[in-house]
Amino acid sequence: MIPAVAAIRTWFEALPPNARGLLWNLMSAFAFMSMIMLVRYMSKGYNTGELFFWRAAIGLVLFMPVVLRAGPTLFRTRRAGLHVFRNLMHFVGIACWFYAVAAMNLSMAMALQFTIPLFTIVLAILFLGEKVEPARWLATAIGFAGVLIILRPGMEPITLAAVMALVSAVGYAGSNVTTKALVREDAGDTVVFYMNLMHVPMALVLAEVLGGLKLPPLADLPWLIAIGACGTAAHWLMARALSVADASLVVIIDFTKLPWVTLGALVIFGEAPVVWAWVGGAVIFFATFYIARREARAKAPAAKGTK
Repeated sequence: MIPAVAAIRTWFEALPPNARGLLWNLMSAFAFMSMIMLVRYMSKGYNTGELFFWRAAIGLVLFMPVVLRAGPTLFRTRRAGLHVFRNLMHFVGIACWFYAVAAMNLSMAMALQFTIPLFTIVLAILFLGEKVEPARWLATAIGFAGVLIILRPGMEPITLAAVMALVSAVGYAGSNVTTKALVREDAGDTVVFYMNLMHVPMALVLAEVLGGLKLPPLADLPWLIAIGACGTAAHWLMARALSVADASLVVIIDFTKLPWVTLGALVIFGEAPVVWAWVGGAVIFFATFYIARREARAKAPAAKGTK
């Protein structure tokens, strides 16, 4: 290993877990912002299905080293049907998100994405039977009030893109809930592998429905590869952050996606931020942060009891 790289790695691994998680999450937020900028830029020449297809296909190629290292054990699962359902929900999340990114103000789109944890709570209650105390219900309701602040129904028209952003959040939330059930038996790499594998044909069908999948010119290949690389990196970095840092800290740093995306939209596309997106996003953030803190405190006594 190069001495400078080894020194950086030693320094990084010596940091406290929350400090490492903070850095992982900041890098994830930057990768996520980069993917959004690339999707908006490339949406002028490609439909949502095409961008999704290249994101999925390139992600599958980037995942091949993991497949080769794991071998046949990676493919083994007793819950194929649940994998299909998870990836249908994730498919809805990504497809609707790409549409929203291409069609609406990016600060508003990003603010609406913060509803994913709120929808996850609702779906976990419905499908996993999780119990939620009144305080978390109240925080969830306040979080959804933030959506009304962003959209201001009755004062501003509700656009299809805004609806797609919320449907995307529901799709991602459904994927999160299903993942909780899957990882009880399947390895995380198995879940990611089937995600990439199933998304390729799903995205291909969507691309054909929306006008067909065309072979991109060589000049566009670097941009499409960058979309796949940034999307893969964002998820991988977020997983690393969640593995070492407190959930409440991850929620705080996750909120940095809003300023990252707002800055990128302003500098690259000359798109001014929407004030109500920041106000509503802040309401959603504080509600989500409160929920994450309560969950962390609830788990702490249980963890001590297992020692």
